[in-house]
Amino acid sequence: GKTLTCYKLMCVKWISLPVSYVINPTNPQGLSGSFITSTISSSAETWDAATSAELLNNAYSVDYTAQYGVQNFQNAIAFGDYPDNGVIAVTSVWFTRVGKRIVEFDQLYNTRFAWGDATATNITSVMDLQNIVTHELGHAVGLDDIYSTTCSAVTMYGYSDYGETSKRSLEQPDITGLQKMYGA
Repeated sequence: GKTLTCYKLMCVKWISLPVSYVINPTNPQGLSGSFITSTISSSAETWDAATSAELLNNAYSVDYTAQYGVQNFQNAIAFGDYPDNGVIAVTSVWFTRVGKRIVEFDQLYNTRFAWGDATATNITSVMDLQNIVTHELGHAVGLDDIYSTTCSAVTMYGYSDYGETSKRSLEQPDITGLQKMYGA
């Protein structure tokens, strides 16, 4: 029988590390820039701590003009209106066909959802930013979504909901997939 691994590789990865990224904290919900940047930085460190490779640069920059979906070799993280009400956030990854090397990622956090810190507010009223950023950064380093309900506890499980915080940390399958690409 086939063993369920609860992780899925995109079969592309970064060759040159660490990866720099820019954050555009502009959002219509009044979240502070410091909350957004510290949350993203914490999520990046969650992935870095699971491998000996420094994946995501500890030094990021803030750029109020950075936008999602423009291939300009700037890894952009931004908020915006995504036209599908069912999509919480999206990560686009550009890579080379030869060598399967990631060259850029962009992320968009859908402003059709209410964002915040689900541990500090009414748990059902906000989409927990750290929960979703940790998941989306998994895509940025080469992991794909998992949709088997047997794997619903892993960070790369492709569904989430208001108030969920369990994806803030990585589960063993997430770590196994990461380490297959970047080492222990």
